Amino acid sequence: MRDFSFSTEDRQNDIENILKERKKKIATQQIVFTILLLFILIIIGLWIGKNILYTEFDGYINSDLNTLRHADDIYVLEVNKKVGDFVVPGDTLFSYVYSHIFYSHESTDSEPTVVVQNRNMRVDYGLARQDLEVLKVRVKELKKQLETEDHNIRFGLSDNLKKMKLEQELAEAEEQYNAQRRKLGVLWNALSQTKQAVKKAYNHESGFLQVQDMRNVEMMKELNLVRYSIAVDSGIVTKIYVPELILVLRGEPIISMQSFDLHRNNLSVVTYVMPREMKHINRNTQAEVIVNDEVSFTASVLMLGTRTEEIPGELRSTLSRDHTAVIVVMGVDTGQVIPFWTLVKNIPVRIRINNFKSQVENDDVDYMMFHTTHGLIRPQKNKQTIEQDSIIEPIDTVVNDTLLILKE
Repeated sequence: MRDFSFSTEDRQNDIENILKERKKKIATQQIVFTILLLFILIIIGLWIGKNILYTEFDGYINSDLNTLRHADDIYVLEVNKKVGDFVVPGDTLFSYVYSHIFYSHESTDSEPTVVVQNRNMRVDYGLARQDLEVLKVRVKELKKQLETEDHNIRFGLSDNLKKMKLEQELAEAEEQYNAQRRKLGVLWNALSQTKQAVKKAYNHESGFLQVQDMRNVEMMKELNLVRYSIAVDSGIVTKIYVPELILVLRGEPIISMQSFDLHRNNLSVVTYVMPREMKHINRNTQAEVIVNDEVSFTASVLMLGTRTEEIPGELRSTLSRDHTAVIVVMGVDTGQVIPFWTLVKNIPVRIRINNFKSQVENDDVDYMMFHTTHGLIRPQKNKQTIEQDSIIEPIDTVVNDTLLILKE
């Protein structure tokens, strides 16, 4: 107790230090709270501004693929392209042979068609050759009779009337003989072709070609049975449905390609629009199609209300009762440079419309209006009130007016 001393100055310094530390903490908390409040206010402001300035819809890219099929049952020998390869017109896509060549003679109750045709041609050729021999004998006999008639005329035993008749018959017989020879030539060419067809249908070691011979590519090429599928459009191979050396039935898909020509692809942007939101879109609305944060492009409305579709489950709101949306089809505007992968079928996108911009641009042309009695109502350039009788066209001009509107 004797060493204890109390200093008011040290106590005062401690209190001041505590107060300074407390003020610093309070100032720091105020700055943090202010920043958080400003951040929240900015987010709220941006959200409110975005919903006022823009209207967004869900949608997807719609693009048709060129899927190659065949009208007959074929056996695919070689596939010359793989997924990701570029294709230009004239490229060979795959080679094949017709499968009926190998299956037509499998039935024991019937002969192959090519064998029947060959036999019929040989019969026709033999009969035509016999007819030719008959005509040859007739021409020879008429010539003998004509020589005899000349001898009789020189000695006064006959007149020129019979000679002229024999000359006429000889001319007709010679013409028939020449026509029959030409016919034999045609039959011989046809018979040669059927012989070649029979030769193709035969495997010289074991008779007719068997089903397992389809896998012998070299034999098929030697017999000239191989056919080729040639590309007629430029594009990229997206999917190959069949491997090599496999039977493909009629109508089954073989190769799918995406054309580089957007018109052939029928490229469009399909937009889900609820009926209550149709006020934001009309026939000349331009929208921004957002694929991701880095890729976007513009598109314009082609058709309103072409059909309805059920909204996918992942795009529905939990508390919303709206399950069906009106489909609005948009076309991609020209003159844009965008990645090709963004034009693939069924890519999900967001469609953003500037509410104020659309109101200004769409002031002249609004929805197509239809009168349930008179038909289509022609749109007017101004918004002045016009008498209904001057707006509605007769029923018989509805189709022509529709074409006119599309041109405008």
